[in-house]
Amino acid sequence: MRTLITCFIAMFASFNTLAADMNARDFIAAPDGTLLSAYYLSYSHSTRYRGDSDTYKNAKATVSAFAFRQVLYTDLCGVICTPQFVIPYVDIDSRSPGQMGSGSGSGVGDPQIGGTLFLINNPSTQTYSGFMTLLTVPIGEYHSQSPDVSPGGNRWVLDLLYNYTQGFGERWVIEADIEALLFGKNDDYYGESLEQKPVFRLQTFLSYAFTDNTYGALRFIQGHGGEARFDGATLADTEQDYTQLGLELGHKLDQKNQLMLALTKDLDSSNAFQGAQALLRFVHVY
Repeated sequence: MRTLITCFIAMFASFNTLAADMNARDFIAAPDGTLLSAYYLSYSHSTRYRGDSDTYKNAKATVSAFAFRQVLYTDLCGVICTPQFVIPYVDIDSRSPGQMGSGSGSGVGDPQIGGTLFLINNPSTQTYSGFMTLLTVPIGEYHSQSPDVSPGGNRWVLDLLYNYTQGFGERWVIEADIEALLFGKNDDYYGESLEQKPVFRLQTFLSYAFTDNTYGALRFIQGHGGEARFDGATLADTEQDYTQLGLELGHKLDQKNQLMLALTKDLDSSNAFQGAQALLRFVHVY
C-alpha cells in the first residue's frame, strides 16, 4: 500500500500544480477591468522514481493535461485583485513504484477557484507584490480503487502563495514566490483514510526582455514536505524533496494574444518521480 500511496502523491503533484505553478512576469498587474482567458497544454514524462519504494526499478509516469483558466483584474477589493477559476482535463499513464503492472485514467480533474490580492502595484518603480489563494474543490473524476491514476484527488487542497516582483532597467525582472500547499483528508483511499502534511515550495525567476514583445526566463523551484498518513499510521519514505530548473520563452503575438513555452527538468528528487515537463500556454485578453 505504501508504494501506491507514494505514486498517488507524486502523480497528484504532477498535474495539480499545473495552474498553481507560476510563470515569469505573472504578477505584473494588468489594468482594472482586464478580462483574460489562459489555455494550458502540459506534458510530464518520468522513467525514474527516486526512492526506496521502487523495488523493481521500473516505475514510470506520463501525465498530459489541458486546463482552462479565466481571470478578471478588478479594483473591487480596494486594490487590484484577480478572481479566477481553473478547470483541468487530465490523462494519466503510470506504473507505481514497487508494482509490475501499469494503469491509466483520464477525465475532468478537480477545479480550482480563488484569486490574487495585489499588496504592491507600482508600475513607476516596477514593483509588484501579491498574495494568491487557490482552493481545489474535490468534484473531479475519482476512483477509490485506482486513485493513483484518477484525475481527481478526492480531497480539498488550499494553495497559498506570496510573490514579490521587481524590475530593473528596461529589460530585467526578478521574482520570488513562497508557497504552501495544505491538504485535506481523502476519506476513501481504497476504503481507508489518507492524510498528507503540507508541501512548501520556493519558486524564483530571472527574466530578460529581448524586445518589447519577446522575453526569456530562467526558473528555479525547490519543494519539500508531504509526508503521508494512511489509516492513522505515518508512512516511511513519503516525504518528498525535489529541485527543478526550467526555461521559458514568451512572445506577444499582438495586443490581445500571447504564447509562452516552458521546459522544466527535475535536477534531483527524493521519494518522487524524476523527469521533465513541457508547458504551452496561450493567453487571450478581451
